[in-house]
Amino acid sequence: MITFAVNQKIRDAFSGAAPRYDELTDFHKKIGRRLAKKVCDGGPFARILDVGMGTGGFTGLLTEGFPSARVIGIDFAAGMIDQAREKERAFLIVQGDAFSLPFRDGAFDAIVSNLAYQWMPDLAGAFGHCRTKLNQGGKLYLTIFGRDTFGELFETLKECLGNNNAGIRRLAGRKEIAEALEQAGFRNVRVSSEYFKTVFPDMIALLKWIKKIGANALVKDFYLGKDLMSRMNGCYDERFHADRGVYATSEIIWVEANR
Repeated sequence: MITFAVNQKIRDAFSGAAPRYDELTDFHKKIGRRLAKKVCDGGPFARILDVGMGTGGFTGLLTEGFPSARVIGIDFAAGMIDQAREKERAFLIVQGDAFSLPFRDGAFDAIVSNLAYQWMPDLAGAFGHCRTKLNQGGKLYLTIFGRDTFGELFETLKECLGNNNAGIRRLAGRKEIAEALEQAGFRNVRVSSEYFKTVFPDMIALLKWIKKIGANALVKDFYLGKDLMSRMNGCYDERFHADRGVYATSEIIWVEANR
């Protein structure tokens, strides 16, 4: 059987980030709490799958919202699985990736994911496989980091490096995500976005945070040499200065759809 392989480097990066992931991802938790409420408001659901569960914090919120449901969390990174299993969990933990979900077709009433699908190399393919695991009328709830995330960083790179993006790739935007969902066969697709600003001490601190949370799919290699990095840091501070540092924008895309 041929399956899509998730880049091993990304898998290893998230595994390595797992021990400190919870303390570095307050923003992810904030979005997760809102997504959990949205899922609870859309229920009831008896069988729920959380794709890309990380250390399981968001999955735990689902078990609290649906105490009688069968809730399963899945993640492709062994380190995340280990961290989730170290805590007492009221849900089933499975290791696997979004392109080969190890469940029978039509197994779930709802599939949810908080800030994970942006790392998928083929969104339409991942969404299509996800759809097969939903029963007729099943619902999909997602949050995804969108294309405008860290737009300030891309503007700084363009100003300092021209067309060289230094190995940092842009994420999918609302239109691409909506098209991928429709291509996968989802109905009643609803896609919206909102923006948040987070303050970091400087641009270098932002880049290090991206690396620390395992987001190597976004930043492959940001070593550009001491002089160039210093110039970019100054440029970023000049254009995007905030109290006690610089700001970085995150675009959060919210998705609801039906099989």
